[in-house]
Amino acid sequence: MEVLVNKWKVAFFFSFILFLISSFLLVFLALDNGTSYTYLKVSLDEQVSSNKVLGNLIVKGGQEYTQKDLLHLLRLEYPKEFIVEEGDIIKMNANSFEFHQGKLVKVW
Repeated sequence: MEVLVNKWKVAFFFSFILFLISSFLLVFLALDNGTSYTYLKVSLDEQVSSNKVLGNLIVKGGQEYTQKDLLHLLRLEYPKEFIVEEGDIIKMNANSFEFHQGKLVKVW
């Protein structure tokens, strides 16, 4: 009877230690993922802000070009890219150039 009780105690404490270790790891993973997500979100927000600034600079500097001029320049500079002209918008990858009356008004 004494041997059976000892086996039960060993199994219980082994399982309890395993439970504590796995709980600690789960808490650590949750904190790590939360921290990583926060840094990723801040980085993405900064990138979006930078893209808006650069887009505004492109619009100010590109006022002299018409839609046809910009389309021609993009095709010369990036001959292998898929560039689509849809009405007043030129799309190239994730970039879109919006025109109004033939003049560049927005880059997104």
